[in-house]
Amino acid sequence: MILGSNGSGKTNLLESLSILSGWGAFSKTSNLISWDNNENFRAFVGAEVSGEENFNVSATISSKISLRLNDKMISFTDLRLILPSIIFLTSNANLIDGSPSVRRLFIDRLCALFFPPYAKMLSDFKYITKTRTILLRQNRSADRTTIPYCKLGGWIMDRRREVVEMLKSLMPQKKFTLDFQPSIKISSEEYLLDEIQRNYKRELQIQRPLCGANFDDLVITLSENNKPASISLSRGQKRRLILYLIITSGKLIAMKLKREPILLLDDFTAELDKENRELTYKELVKTKWQVFLTAPEKPFATRKNFGGIKF
Repeated sequence: MILGSNGSGKTNLLESLSILSGWGAFSKTSNLISWDNNENFRAFVGAEVSGEENFNVSATISSKISLRLNDKMISFTDLRLILPSIIFLTSNANLIDGSPSVRRLFIDRLCALFFPPYAKMLSDFKYITKTRTILLRQNRSADRTTIPYCKLGGWIMDRRREVVEMLKSLMPQKKFTLDFQPSIKISSEEYLLDEIQRNYKRELQIQRPLCGANFDDLVITLSENNKPASISLSRGQKRRLILYLIITSGKLIAMKLKREPILLLDDFTAELDKENRELTYKELVKTKWQVFLTAPEKPFATRKNFGGIKF
């Protein structure tokens, strides 16, 4: 556990671990180095890793981040496969009842682990989406972006649905169901082409895309009443459901990558009562994974299995 009052640097430590596991900084890299705004300043962070194999990993941070594994340059994509991690930030606390973008990010991180080209494809799709939107707002034809928009977006949508199906296969509990919307019976590329043709005039009027990978959403429904988890669960129950999704994702990572994940949890026990904190403790210990959990005070008062660092 990493303990300390607000502003003491707990999240900064998690951010360092995020960088060293190939996910990068939590905000823009330019925000990491701010001493006198001098571009010549650099920061260095490193770690010794032991587990499935032993190695050193380090990062040099300036206007961009450079990664090294045993003193050899390595890409973010390759490092994520070697040192997989799952990150929960306070901004992820609304995974259940927040906007679809929060849930897409959750699935996108898994996709980036299982499909190495995914991060690049997603970046390319965002660029073509921006280009298409600009053309529509300028009342110009966006037809030249249609094919790449559908190909890239369709590929991303198909990969997301694959990952959701993988998660569902590891969920023996029938208390809730996972579905990715919109429901598509054909390939996602064909679906996008059909939707663009069907909404051609409306897209010109509204001046923005009306379909695409940026409209996907993970829908979580309770089986007992067939209602969304977002309106049926208490705050503590939602946090427990998030933990269940995190642990199931970790099991999927272990199965697919043959490596146990590291959990980076920022203030995860906030707003949990004593009973739910106890349940959280038991679930985390049961995984036998390495867990870095920040908190303003010791969240598991009667437990000694977690080591602690106080800021």
